[in-house]
Amino acid sequence: MLEFLMVIIFIGSVIVLYVSRLPSIKGARGEARVNSFLRSNLNSQQNYILSDLTLPTTGGTTQIDHIVLSPNGVFVIETKNMSGWIFGDANQSRWTQVFRRQKFQFQNPIRQNYKHIKVVQDLLGIEMRQIYNVVVFVGSAEPRTIMPENILWDSGDLLRYIRSKQPICFFNRDLQSFMEKLKNAALEKSRKTSRAHVGNVRKMLAERQNDKTKCPRCRANMVERTNHKTGEKFLGCSRYPKCKGTREL
Repeated sequence: MLEFLMVIIFIGSVIVLYVSRLPSIKGARGEARVNSFLRSNLNSQQNYILSDLTLPTTGGTTQIDHIVLSPNGVFVIETKNMSGWIFGDANQSRWTQVFRRQKFQFQNPIRQNYKHIKVVQDLLGIEMRQIYNVVVFVGSAEPRTIMPENILWDSGDLLRYIRSKQPICFFNRDLQSFMEKLKNAALEKSRKTSRAHVGNVRKMLAERQNDKTKCPRCRANMVERTNHKTGEKFLGCSRYPKCKGTREL
């Protein structure tokens, strides 16, 4: 009986460990950590915080991790709970994570968050100078290239970044109005909403992948090239040799 119980405990531990490492679970933990930190450290009388917001867009939806409505501006925050080394710059469409001697590609989070920025800007009717595109890494990831100032590496950096911006004349009544607009526009939080959003993202990625005119790695234009060894023609990235993305002709 004791041995059987030990086996059950071991299997349960393995399952818990596996589930905890799923990207969606890991991402949700990072978002919860940032949400808790912001609510604990920002003055609730002057700042309004919204988290896990799904907003409708033309042809789909967009999911925003956090929005801070502050006298200093509107901060749209993308959270990344990642480990390892991070390589990338503002102009690249794909960044690289190196973890345990393996390389993984992921979308440039600044570009990823830009769509969120535009949706919020249009909804609130504010100027681009009044809204900030912010990305915060909350895991143990470390940068290995020079990063823009709006790429932050822990919750403390995020707090300092928000406080560093000078007030731009948003009064409390403005922030309350923004809060109501966002809440009224947001879709109800539910599994159905999450599934629909995931479906929209997969559809968008599939459309990008099937666009033969664009590089699958960096989204630059493709040009016809010839393999000098075989004479076979193929499509290669116009940014070669910086990018070596290819497609079949």
